[in-house]
Amino acid sequence: MSQDPNLRQAAALTNTVGQVGCVTAFAALIIIGIAFGAGWFLDGYLGNERKIFTVIFMLGSFPVTLYAMIRISLWMMEKANRSVERINQEEKDKTAT
Repeated sequence: MSQDPNLRQAAALTNTVGQVGCVTAFAALIIIGIAFGAGWFLDGYLGNERKIFTVIFMLGSFPVTLYAMIRISLWMMEKANRSVERINQEEKDKTAT
């Protein structure tokens, strides 16, 4: 059963884009949750009623989240590029024989 190589490449890239979205969203939730929990704990421990550490940690979590999302996206896209190159090589090997 022969498939169009462009269709296989499109399916591989679509799969990767979906994975990037899910993984980055999960990472963002984890980072923001940790920042919120740490700030809430620290404010409670120090007796701050204004929750200043929670606000500071939440604001500080945004650049950390952005950095993590970019790194994850770049890593996953590199993985996708290797997958597409492997698919292309397989197609070349099939046509050569």
